[in-house]
Formats: sequence, structure tokens, C-alpha cells
Amino acid sequence: MSELFLHWVWKKQLYPREELFTVQGQPLKVIRPGLPDHQGPDFTQAEIVLNGLRWHGAVEIDITSDLWYAHRHHENPAYRSVILYVVWRLRGQTLPVDVDGRQIPVFCLEGRVSPSLWTQWKEQRAFPCAPIARLVPQSLWAEVYDQWGEYRLRQRHQLYRTQPEFLQGFWEALGYSYGVPYYGASFRRIAQALPWPMLVRRAETLLEKEAALLGTAGLLEGRPSPEEAYERELLAAWEAQRRKFGWVPLPLRWKASRPAVSPWVRLSALANLLQSYPTLFALLESFPTSLPPPSSYWQAHWAWQRPFKRAQRRLPPLLERNAYLNALYPFAIYYWRTKGNLEKAVEITAAFRQLAPENHWYARLYARHSYPARSAWQTQGQIALWRAACSAQQCLNCKIGKALLRL
Repeated sequence: MSELFLHWVWKKQLYPREELFTVQGQPLKVIRPGLPDHQGPDFTQAEIVLNGLRWHGAVEIDITSDLWYAHRHHENPAYRSVILYVVWRLRGQTLPVDVDGRQIPVFCLEGRVSPSLWTQWKEQRAFPCAPIARLVPQSLWAEVYDQWGEYRLRQRHQLYRTQPEFLQGFWEALGYSYGVPYYGASFRRIAQALPWPMLVRRAETLLEKEAALLGTAGLLEGRPSPEEAYERELLAAWEAQRRKFGWVPLPLRWKASRPAVSPWVRLSALANLLQSYPTLFALLESFPTSLPPPSSYWQAHWAWQRPFKRAQRRLPPLLERNAYLNALYPFAIYYWRTKGNLEKAVEITAAFRQLAPENHWYARLYARHSYPARSAWQTQGQIALWRAACSAQQCLNCKIGKALLRL
């Protein structure tokens, strides 16, 4: 059961309005359901008739009656004005009282609302307000997407208590970005096994960095005999790292890949990023408009001794986009904010907001039932909106839910 559904039923009076009685047995007539309010009781300025007497005041709505005490309304003077407590069903034996000990009349909706109405609501909704989402203007949805985009940005950085934690988080986000959509988790594990400071200190050349990443990924195990000088040098560099540093391959499983999503090419490109920016601060401060390609061997090969039909001299556009979206934009904004350079942070935020929207499940969901996002910032907001509000049915903490109740 959804509390937003109960609010909607109450406001629109979607129940038989004749022969109503409270749980205490009082005859009830609803004259006005009231106006939604989000500072105290759910509805104010309601008007009802109880036992032939007209009452003006507030109405509180919950799914079950025991929530009156769970929410501590009996201790809150703001709930003195409640003239009716509307619930879906009773739970427990204790009826609600206010801070003065006055018993609150309770009206139960269970059994009075058509089952087909609730069934229709459940079947049509992908999130609680989906059946009525477009009653709210598109401009408000855009505002909400933007708000939750900022929320997602802040939530991602709350775990970083120290500068090393922040930098390691950035490195893992970069690794993940270079791996998605198929190898994100595996690339993150490689970044965890090989922290950036250790990797740039122990692997000085691009070849050594490639050997470290490809070897830790397990992609150099059991390779056919080298045919080119680069292949021999790569295997020799990995063997030397294993002996000197005790590095071992991670137990990762690599699905058969297509050239376009080759983990070999992506790890080589990540190694070249390391080579181009020896510190993460250098990467954040320079904030390049494009990212380095893989080394020449991996521009011509998509796997060990497996050449491309045509050399790939640039990163795939989707890979570069994912790196900016999941790592560079969010961490650069956070970095410049913490440095106090708000002008730079605003500049990067504006660029983030210009990035075209993603096409993930959340974006398709909200486009189908409400309105599509206009930027990647908003599609990131849709992820946060779904996880923190919609799936948790926190409708009354959402601007959309509040706007729907005002209709």
C-alpha cells in the first residue's frame, strides 16, 4: 500500500460517501477533505460532520493506525488540530489520542475503496505516481531531476573522509568508467589491487603500466608465443613485476568480447592516462577535453595477436563519455568546491549539464511515465530520485508528490 495512493483517494474522495462511520461508531460525513499541508498534519482546513456536529480542522493519513504513536503525533502540539485520523487499516488495540489526551476519531478506508482502483494503480505504476505523473508540468520534473542530480553528486562523496580516500575513490571511478558497460566491476577490482600512487611509482614507462594492468587482469596468462617485439617486452615486464613486487593475476572472468569493447584496448588506454598524468591532481586541474588513446600496438589489435580490420586511433566515443560522466565531471566539481574555487566548479558543472542524456533503465522509465531528461546531469538525478525517493515511496518528501496533492 502506498501513502500517496491514500492521499489521492482521500483528496478525490474515491470511496462511497454514504453511510460512513468511524471506528468508534460515530456517523461521518465528509464535506471538504481539506488542503494538502507538509508542515504538520497531512491535510488542513478540512470540514466533516461527526454525530451531527460540524468540525473544522486537520486530517492525518497513515497506512496503519499504530503509526500515530510510531510518529509520536501524540506528543506533538501541532496535531491538536486533527479532527479525523484516516488509515487504510487498524493495527493494534490502542486508539490515537492527542497531546491533551483527547481521543481522535479514526476512519478506515480498507473495504471502502474499489479493489480495481488499487490494482489499476499498482499495475500501471513503475513508481508510485506514474499513473498521474504527467499532471505535473514538465518544468517541475526538470527541476526535480536537477535537484536530485546535485543530491547524487553530494552522496557519492560523503564516504571520503580524507584526501587519500578521495583520490582512491577517483581512481576506482576511472577504472570503473573505462570498463562499463561489461567490465566495470572487474576494472574497479584492478584499480583496488593497484592503487594509483603505487602503480606510477613502480611502473615508470607506458609499457610497464600496461603490463601491470593487463597482468593483474589475468589477460597475459597462457598467451601464445610472442610474434612482435612489443609482445615479448610486455610479457617480460609482467614477469619482472611478479618477481619483484609479488603481483599476481586477479581471479577475474572475461567474457568473449567484441573488438568495440575489448578489455585489452581499454586497459591500455587507462595505462596511457596514467602515463600522461602522473598525479590525479594533475588530471583534475588540467581537465582535458579529450583522453589519451591506447598505445600503438593496441590501436592496431583488439586482443592478443588479433588485429583490427582498421586501426583505431581514438578512444571509442562511449568510453570517453563514460569516463567524463562517472569520474571526471563529478570528482572535478567536488575537488574545486573543496578548494574554494567556485568559479571553476560552476564552469565544470555547466559542462556536465550540457552532456547529452544517458539511455539507461532509469532514463527510459521516467521518459515513459513522466518526461525525459534533457542532460546527463538529469539522468544521473533520475538514478538518485528512484533509489532514494520513488522505490522507497518517500512521495511526501518529493516536490512531485507535493505538487500532485495540490491539484
